[in-house]
Amino acid sequence: MTRLIQASEVAGAEALDPIRGLRHLPPTNQAADRAADRVLALVSARNGVSTALMLHPSRCRAPIARARQLAMYLMHTLFGCTMTEVGRYFGRDRTTVAHACGRIEDERDDRAFDAEVSAIECSLLASATAPCSGETGACHVR
Repeated sequence: MTRLIQASEVAGAEALDPIRGLRHLPPTNQAADRAADRVLALVSARNGVSTALMLHPSRCRAPIARARQLAMYLMHTLFGCTMTEVGRYFGRDRTTVAHACGRIEDERDDRAFDAEVSAIECSLLASATAPCSGETGACHVR
């Protein structure tokens, strides 16, 4: 509370306004949401997991969590969405997204999993441009 009062003295009365206090959060990116919708639909279909479970606030079972992590990874790496944007879409923190990206990147050492992820990447890139970064991607296979 003391810091809030000190901040209000420096910044003026608007620092006490709860809406303006959220300025540090970036605005919702509608392009990121559209990319996320496509990623979510494709990953859920390929993994046999409902989109509702992938967006569920709890971790759910391992196959659901893994599908969610894959969707987070694809949004961040393929479309260039920030971890904050990805986290906002899934109702999670950016550090959770960072963890998901690390896990999926580690799993890509397995050739079969890497081929599966590459196929999903190619499907996504064939259907759209990269909406978060504004760039058009090209299908790449490692």
